[in-house]
Amino acid sequence: MRNLPMDETGALIIDRRGPRFGAAVTTAVLAVAVVVQGPVGIALVAWQTVAFALGSLLGLRWSPYGNLFRYLKRRLDLGPPPETEPEGPPRFAQTCGLVVLLLADGSFLAGATTAGWVLVGVVLVLSTLLATTGLCIGCELHALGSRLRARRSGA
Repeated sequence: MRNLPMDETGALIIDRRGPRFGAAVTTAVLAVAVVVQGPVGIALVAWQTVAFALGSLLGLRWSPYGNLFRYLKRRLDLGPPPETEPEGPPRFAQTCGLVVLLLADGSFLAGATTAGWVLVGVVLVLSTLLATTGLCIGCELHALGSRLRARRSGA
């Protein structure tokens, strides 16, 4: 794995196009899952849960879709990122997606398939929003939490 850029605090800095690409792949995976449902659909949801877990728990450098984006960026010579951002907000968004998909997986295991597909639908809608508009609700929640923590600490 190639060295990735870090800021002065040692936090990973990512190309802003990466999360949007990852959201597009997530949208495709979950859309197919919702359409086919059954064992294949549930397997796709399980795969997406693993993809979120890797990025969320190990960091975005381990995200399968982030690695695919970096590979394509090099192969297609997309050049330097027009904008960068810290890893924290997109990683938090992946954690939110992970939690919701874990609930969906649990619903499937418990036989509550309708509840499971509703939860998958929530993640599908939010990833579609990020992929098509660039608006990341998880990132916005991260920013709100940061502002609230700063206000509480008096900073």
